[in-house]
Amino acid sequence: MAHQQASPKSDARTDERRLLEARDLALGGLFGAAGIAVPMLFHALGPGLGPIFLPMYLPILALGLLAGPAVSVPVGFVTPLLSGVLTGMPPLAPPVALLMAFELAALAGVAGAARAARLPLLVACIAGIAGSRVAGTLALATAGHALGLHRPLADYALLSLAMAWPGLLLQLTLVPGAVALIERTSVLGPRWRRSQ
Repeated sequence: MAHQQASPKSDARTDERRLLEARDLALGGLFGAAGIAVPMLFHALGPGLGPIFLPMYLPILALGLLAGPAVSVPVGFVTPLLSGVLTGMPPLAPPVALLMAFELAALAGVAGAARAARLPLLVACIAGIAGSRVAGTLALATAGHALGLHRPLADYALLSLAMAWPGLLLQLTLVPGAVALIERTSVLGPRWRRSQ
């Protein structure tokens, strides 16, 4: 009955998959908590720094690059909503938190998909940021009139880019460096270079 037993190679892959899933869950909890704590630090330094430095985006982008979408996308969606309930930032009314939920879910999902496609870290970051901006624009276009926003979407997109360029720069520099360091020091190594 040897043919009914799993091969050692199959057992090793199953064990590795379970370890990666456990790591994804742990990272989801850690980076989700950071997504609430890091903005609090920025807001403590001065009012109005959140829209400039986008502190919640940093841990969620890192999570998208490190973990699978089954963890990173829900964490990205829930983090701004939970932060809004716990800290009042981002506000739930007007529904900035809801708009950010769509942006952060897309940020994590697109960045993770780019990594799964074996694209370099920086390219995956750029793809995630672009996906986030598209999701935010679509969410705003869908809900904008209900929120009383009647200016052209291009105005909001340009204003957002003009205001948030320091945060975008942090996403393109700090996050890839941190993710590369985490992957180098992890016992499991990079998730996306291993068999799934």
